[in-house]
Amino acid sequence: MALARQLESATKAEADRRLFKAVGAFLAEHRLEPSPANYLLAHELVTRSNAAALAAVEVATSDGVRLTQGDADRIMKSSGIGMSGEGDSLSRMGGEALQQAQRQLEIVESIVGDTQAHTERYGRELETSAAQLSALSDQDPLEDLLRITAEMMERTKAAEKQLQRTTEEVQSLRRELASASHEARTDPLTGLPNRRALEDRLALLQANGEEFSAAVCDIDRFKAVNDRHGHAVGDRVLKAVARVLEESCPGHMVSRFGGEEFVVLLPRTDVAAAAELLNLARCELGSRSFKVRETNDSLGSVTISAGVAQLRRGETWAELLMRADTLLYEAKAAGRNRIEIEAGAHQRAPR
Repeated sequence: MALARQLESATKAEADRRLFKAVGAFLAEHRLEPSPANYLLAHELVTRSNAAALAAVEVATSDGVRLTQGDADRIMKSSGIGMSGEGDSLSRMGGEALQQAQRQLEIVESIVGDTQAHTERYGRELETSAAQLSALSDQDPLEDLLRITAEMMERTKAAEKQLQRTTEEVQSLRRELASASHEARTDPLTGLPNRRALEDRLALLQANGEEFSAAVCDIDRFKAVNDRHGHAVGDRVLKAVARVLEESCPGHMVSRFGGEEFVVLLPRTDVAAAAELLNLARCELGSRSFKVRETNDSLGSVTISAGVAQLRRGETWAELLMRADTLLYEAKAAGRNRIEIEAGAHQRAPR
C-alpha cells in the first residue's frame, strides 16, 4: 500500500514536472513574460482546458507569427480566463514592496538624522561647559565634575560615530533599493522601461488629466528571424529596434511591452504628430541593412507596424491601448510595414 502511494506520488510529480516544462516552453516560444496571468493562460492552453482560448490562439498564430502580449491579454479576456486582474496585482507586488521599504527607510533616516543633530549639539555644549569649568578654578572639588564631563564627552563622540555608521548604512541601503526599483521597472534586454513602468506612467498622466497619444508597435515577421537565425540574433534585432524608436521619438517614453511589442507614450502630442514620429522610425529601420554578425548573412529588411491612437474624453488608458492594438492588427492585415490610425483622423505625410 505504501509502495503504491509512493509510485502514485512519483507519477504525479513527474506529470507536474512535464506540465511545468510545457508551460515554460510555451512562454519561451512566444516570448511572453512569466507573469501569473501569462502562466495561467499557458496552463489553460497546454492542458487544453479552454476550447475558446485554443481556437483564439490558433487564429492569432495562423500566419506563423508568435503570440504577442496584446494577443494574450485579449484572448484571456475574450475566453473568460479569470485572475487577469489578480495577476496584474501580483506582478506589481515586488514594486509595491520596494516602495514601502523605501518609505520606511526615509522615516528611519529622518530619525537618525534628527538624533545625530541633537547629539552633536549636546556634545558641543558639553565641550563649552568643560572648557569654562577648567578655566574657572583649579580647586579639587571640580576635578570629579571635570572627569565626569570628560567621560560624557567621550561617550558622546562614540555615539556620534555609531550614528554616522548607521547613517552610512541606511544611505547604502537606499542606493541598493533605488537600484532594485530601477531594475524592477526596466527591461533587462533593451534597457527600456518595461510594462510596469509604462502602466505607472499612463496612470499618472490620466490622473493628472493630461492629453496623450500612444502607439503600439510590433516587429514584422519576427518569429521568422528567430527560427532562421536563432534567439541571439533576434535579441540584437530587438535592441536595434528599441534604439531606433528612442532616437525617432525623443522626449517620449518608449517601452518594451512584451516579446517583440513596444509601446510609445507621447504626452501632449496629437495622433498626427505621433504617427509622423512613428513613420520616421519605420523609414529609418527600412533604410538599414541588417546582417548576422557571426556569418555576415543578410537578415533582409527589418520593418515595424504600429497602431496610433489618442486618448478620448472619458476613456481609460487601458481602452486607449486596446484601440491602438486593434489598429496595429489592421496595419498587419493591410500588408505590414505601415502605421495605422483611425478613420477620420488626419495624418501628416511622412518626411
